[in-house]
Amino acid sequence: TSGKIFVYTLFGGAVILLGLTLEQAAIPIVVITRKIVGPLMILIGLGLAGFLRLRGSIGARLVQRFRAHIPQQGIVGAFLLGAVFSFSFCPTLLWLFFGLMIPLALASSGGWMFPGLFALGTALPLLMFAGVLASGNDLSGKLTGRLKRYQQKISKVTGGIFILAGINDTLTYWFI
Repeated sequence: TSGKIFVYTLFGGAVILLGLTLEQAAIPIVVITRKIVGPLMILIGLGLAGFLRLRGSIGARLVQRFRAHIPQQGIVGAFLLGAVFSFSFCPTLLWLFFGLMIPLALASSGGWMFPGLFALGTALPLLMFAGVLASGNDLSGKLTGRLKRYQQKISKVTGGIFILAGINDTLTYWFI
């Protein structure tokens, strides 16, 4: 998790710094990004709701190359493994990071914190599930079964929320 937070903070911070630099060069980057966020949220929502297929993974081959050279044990190995796996973006995560989080970070005074918080937020469910597995009781099997049953419903509800928020954002920044 710390490797993932480190890479996201470093990479996201560089993208945000570049965006702010371009904004200071009289390019209205915040205005453009705010107009893009609404339609991107709608696309993400359509993907989460199952109306649009999001396929593939970006960076999976890179991860496989680096993984062979990482120590398999210890804190350094765990940190490096987290850093390497942070380069593997599924389409939804890619859209959320670059399409939603980066534009919001550019528009916010505290935006420099967003990439690290985003990395932590995406790692929390995995950390909680790992904690359940590490407890050694039968709860992990029950939890996995329940998650599989409710995953489609949760994705559709989340997709609907993203679609509604995207419509609101589009109407706000395109027509007002």
